[in-house]
Amino acid sequence: MANRSEADLLRIDSEVALTLSGIALGATDEETRTRTTIAARKAFDTIARLRWRTELTDAQREKLDTNLQRLQTELRSLGQII
Repeated sequence: MANRSEADLLRIDSEVALTLSGIALGATDEETRTRTTIAARKAFDTIARLRWRTELTDAQREKLDTNLQRLQTELRSLGQII
């Protein structure tokens, strides 16, 4: 059960991070753009670190990897070096 909870947490965190990066990409206010970019980057780094400690099914891994790849692309377009 713990592994499922951990996998769900990583998935949800990746979706929140994508929401934040989307807000940053659309922001016209520099403060909002910066703040949401930093939050999305922190989430990306945390998820990337924890994903290797969490046992995932193939479907969970595929979904998480897809989200992380998209997040990485968005963060790069926001000027982050990953």
